[in-house]
Amino acid sequence: MAYCTIHKHAVASNYDQMILLCKKNGAQLNVVSKFCLSNPDIISFLHDRPDTPCTVISDSNMENFSRLDETLSLHLTKCLIKTRVSDIQRLPSLKKAFRPNRLFVSDMDMLLSVAALPEDDRPEIVLIAETGDLKDGFPLNDILMVCEKMPILNVIGVSVNFSCLSGILPDVDTVRKLADIASCIQKKRNLARPFLSVGGTVVQQLARDGKLNGLVQEIRSGEGIFFGYDSSGGMKIPGFCTKTISLDGEIVEVSEKDFALRQGHLAGFTATGDMSDRRLETGVRKRAVLDFGILAAFQKDLVPVDEKVALVGQTFDFTVVDVTDSCQQYAAGKTIRFYTNYASASFAMMNRFVPCYVE
Repeated sequence: MAYCTIHKHAVASNYDQMILLCKKNGAQLNVVSKFCLSNPDIISFLHDRPDTPCTVISDSNMENFSRLDETLSLHLTKCLIKTRVSDIQRLPSLKKAFRPNRLFVSDMDMLLSVAALPEDDRPEIVLIAETGDLKDGFPLNDILMVCEKMPILNVIGVSVNFSCLSGILPDVDTVRKLADIASCIQKKRNLARPFLSVGGTVVQQLARDGKLNGLVQEIRSGEGIFFGYDSSGGMKIPGFCTKTISLDGEIVEVSEKDFALRQGHLAGFTATGDMSDRRLETGVRKRAVLDFGILAAFQKDLVPVDEKVALVGQTFDFTVVDVTDSCQQYAAGKTIRFYTNYASASFAMMNRFVPCYVE
């Protein structure tokens, strides 16, 4: 059976590096754990860090919080960063230990839904700002007005997510504008401190340069911690580990394939609707068929640990690799390991036929 492995010591190294970047900028770290469905083993491991325990996590689906141990969950600030009106309406029916403590909100109807809840059931609210990504968020000029319209809600500050849908990169001027808005909310609500939460991992470069110091109170990161990579910047983060999460596929078959078998056959589309490979390859090659396909991970997002293994193609359920040049003795029942990126690991984590282990 195919399975994922989260290599916790590599993840811990990245986590510690990100903590240092946050401390350099006077900010707290919010661990975005949505890709692994807030895996209780990894959250527990990070929470148990002796000097720098993880205390704040973010997920897009609040059901994932219910996977946590109840005692652990009570010690965490759980942020719902993709809030739906239906989520808000369901809050009273959830056990309090597993409810999100903080909602990131981008629409007035969501705020009205929170206002309709009993007072004891209303979480903290962070207003999402629209700064050019053109996804979710209130226009900057509307945020204070929105805050004033909802005095009964516990609005604590403002949030922004850079380089998500439109690839808009973070800049200090935008962060300063948001910091000013956060300060205004603090004064209007008589809060102990302003609150500006910025993400995702792409802000690490500003943090590395110390340019967020005094402006932000929270930095959200998932890809940097779990993969050591900044896809928005298209780069490995200096000093971070990238060999953090692997996917092992079980070999269903190993055999020699003769390309002469293709001769005389018409070539149409593949099972996934793509154009078939019409290259006139010849000769005999040894191929291994693995027990996962694109429903678990796309081959373009995988890197074989054995550099002599070449990815050939995929269907929904199978992945085919060429092992002709490898010195390893591959056979049915054995596995072939790949390192994953954010996309491939996310697909695998959501596939119930691909178990995940932390080691």
